Amino acid sequence: MGKIKEAFQNMPLRKALITLAVMCLGVVCVLTVVTILKFSDIRQEILDSRPIYVSEYTVEDYASDNSVTLVNPKEFRFEPLSGENLVYYWIITVFMVALPVIYVIAGSIVMAKLYYKLKIQKPLMSLNNGVEHILQQDLDFKIEYTSNDELGRLCNAFECMKKEIYTSNRKMWNMLQERKALTASVSHDLRTPITVINGYLDYLDKASHKQIITEEALRSTIKQMKGAVQRLERYVECVKDIQKIEDVEIKKEYFNLKEYTTDTVNDFSFLAKKYGRVLEYQDQIKTESICSDKDMLSRILENIFDNALRFSEKVIYFSITEKNNCICFTVYDDGKGFSKDELKNATTFFYSSPTNKGNFGIGLSICKILCERLDCVLSLENTADHGASITVQVKK
Repeated sequence: MGKIKEAFQNMPLRKALITLAVMCLGVVCVLTVVTILKFSDIRQEILDSRPIYVSEYTVEDYASDNSVTLVNPKEFRFEPLSGENLVYYWIITVFMVALPVIYVIAGSIVMAKLYYKLKIQKPLMSLNNGVEHILQQDLDFKIEYTSNDELGRLCNAFECMKKEIYTSNRKMWNMLQERKALTASVSHDLRTPITVINGYLDYLDKASHKQIITEEALRSTIKQMKGAVQRLERYVECVKDIQKIEDVEIKKEYFNLKEYTTDTVNDFSFLAKKYGRVLEYQDQIKTESICSDKDMLSRILENIFDNALRFSEKVIYFSITEKNNCICFTVYDDGKGFSKDELKNATTFFYSSPTNKGNFGIGLSICKILCERLDCVLSLENTADHGASITVQVKK
């Protein structure tokens, strides 16, 4: 019974409706035939119970001893039904006509209820429950209707839509959080140079009133103020760069992976030689092409390689491998590697640590933003030799 029910639930809606209609129609036809035959017999019994009046007949003798006599009526008539027999006859006639109509109506109702219960009720309740969750801004639910019919595919599409909404909301939430972090970081980091400038301005104001400032002190103060202004200018440029990255249009297209990696390795080799580093390259891919934004991917790898140039000692390693249906671009070096704090915060805006050599730390932040735009995964770790390793996973 369970297999029959499962097979019926997996039928297309039209086929299931026709199947159920044929079954119900068959039952209605059988009941109608049985009812008509049964009530016809009863009506005939009632008719046969009427008195018969014979007005003309013949007598035939078949035995020589006149022991067998046959009477053949030539003219006879039945008396009309009266009393209870007449009432019973018409009641039976009404039932014989009405019951098939009742069977059709009842069969239609039963068919509709069965069709609704077996094919529509569960997916409809699941979809309605999903809509209520979405209206309440609650995406922590799952539609579990898994039939192969049209409603099952609709529920599956609804579940996919919910996942896309959840993913989009998470991305938007992360972007808002990052924007808040950027605002907070800018506010925090701008406070120091502004405070420095205000302090020197206050010093110059007081010194000018007292006329005690020397030319050497004035030049030193101006120099310090210029440094603070330059820091402010660098902050402003960094913020502009981040805004440009967020607004850039992503254009994904298929390109030859071998040609791309060859050009990238040539560029990295030139940079490594220029800065006195050795580049070691490893290629373990068989895929010929991938779909992505080549320019944006190059910008990501260039930022990562720039970090490796600054923090490596002698050797930079660049490898391309295939893993879990992804192409992995990995850059790692022989430097000191990331600290625990750097592994956690290196991709945040304007992150600063004792080992970042005075940089504001937006390179990896830009890489993270671009990876999110390209649906790539950026991961940071330390190698077995304690060097820093950064990997970009691009879907094939």
